[in-house]
Amino acid sequence: MKGMDIFQGILRTESIETVATDTKKFRFSVSECTPLIPTKKSFQYQAGQFLSLEFTKTAWRAYSIASCPKEKYIEFVVKYVDGGTASDIFWKTKVGDLFPFKGPFGDLKLSENTNAHLVFCATGTGIAPFRSMILTEAAKTPPRRMTLLYGGKNAEDIAYLDEISNWSEHLEVKLGLSRTNEANTDLEWEPCRITKFLEEREEDKNTEFYICGNGSMVKSVNELLETKNIAKENIFLERFN
Repeated sequence: MKGMDIFQGILRTESIETVATDTKKFRFSVSECTPLIPTKKSFQYQAGQFLSLEFTKTAWRAYSIASCPKEKYIEFVVKYVDGGTASDIFWKTKVGDLFPFKGPFGDLKLSENTNAHLVFCATGTGIAPFRSMILTEAAKTPPRRMTLLYGGKNAEDIAYLDEISNWSEHLEVKLGLSRTNEANTDLEWEPCRITKFLEEREEDKNTEFYICGNGSMVKSVNELLETKNIAKENIFLERFN
């Protein structure tokens, strides 16, 4: 990102926790961090960015940062992919294990439109950059109005289910659970995909949409917004392969 220095260094694993179906939360401390181009700045990132981790000499993988810049650690939420090199290594990781990294990278970031209503659309681990962005926005005075549309098969697919309601009093949350009629949560939810919420909404010119998740979801949400004549400059997206 223009204006943001790129660093290389080592992440040290500090904690590991299962947070959803086949999904774990990893927290790291940053050590041995140096800029790729000499600078006096220390390591920093913007909400919405990602880091690239080295798992083997030929296998680097990108992970959106779920922690916000004010937190003293780096956090990722990772979904297990059967046969994936990174997944196999991550699922054997122990506290104290080290991972080389480079970053931050990425252009998904909060806009500067102080009048915007921010609508975050996520499935699965696509929630990661939005946790960072929502907490960052919530710390502003005053924060902008925010809505989170978060989808999964059932409540067990929803990472951060136990903390989402505490992210901000200015955040409206709607869960779309596509394969269940029951959910053990106090959050508002419906047995549907998140596209249903978007179909029912009426937007104004100051509504901005941030989309992150698997490629098919990002594509379907983006296409739906186009049919609603949402301006392209009001749509920000990140696809996970």
